[in-house]
Amino acid sequence: MSWLTRLFRPHVELPAGYAQRLDAWRELPAVSEKQALTQARFIVVDVETSGLDTRKDRLLSIGACVVEAQRVCAGENYATILRRDEASARDNILIHGIGPQAQAAGRPPEESLMQFLEFTGKHTLVAFHAGFDQAMLDRDLRETLGVRLPNPWLDLALLAPALVPGARLPHASLDDWLGYFGLRAGARHRAVDDAFVTAELFLVLLARARARELSTVSMLHAVCEQQARLVPGGGAGGA
Repeated sequence: MSWLTRLFRPHVELPAGYAQRLDAWRELPAVSEKQALTQARFIVVDVETSGLDTRKDRLLSIGACVVEAQRVCAGENYATILRRDEASARDNILIHGIGPQAQAAGRPPEESLMQFLEFTGKHTLVAFHAGFDQAMLDRDLRETLGVRLPNPWLDLALLAPALVPGARLPHASLDDWLGYFGLRAGARHRAVDDAFVTAELFLVLLARARARELSTVSMLHAVCEQQARLVPGGGAGGA
């Protein structure tokens, strides 16, 4: 690690044992974006929050599951509720169902976020409207553990319309795409369930990518970047 990286790293007082766990995570190798899609491991992520303002709203829960070798890996998932001393607003609770007691009884934020880092490693992260999930996670990780996520992200809100232009859904929601492909979530706005159904959508899109002879992770990133240029704001907003 360079001296510049150490100099500008946010300083956070960590509980005992966390420094060693963070060092072990930092030492994990970055994953090559030239990796073949048939072998690549992706972490599909969804978060629930107290609102949609990435500057002031709080991260409430994280759900994640694994897609590897173009299949969902059963049993490999992560779900947590972060402990919050002050509950979010009632209207917000009606969306995600995480009530005041559940928020007060959640895991300490530093443990929830540390376990998330250990679960994800340095693999590519996948989400629908990934910019929001990334912003919320990055802010809490900086404030709580003093780190930033180096992982690349794939945004399915960009990838889907790029690979399925015939759907004519350039600014569609996750529900729109689920309906288009006939996919059903176990319970929407529960982070781990949303992660699983997002993973199912991702598998459909990976099949479309194969049909277009897109064979590497970097090719998917290139498709997303091109879509972002064609449809400004196509990856913004909530799920």
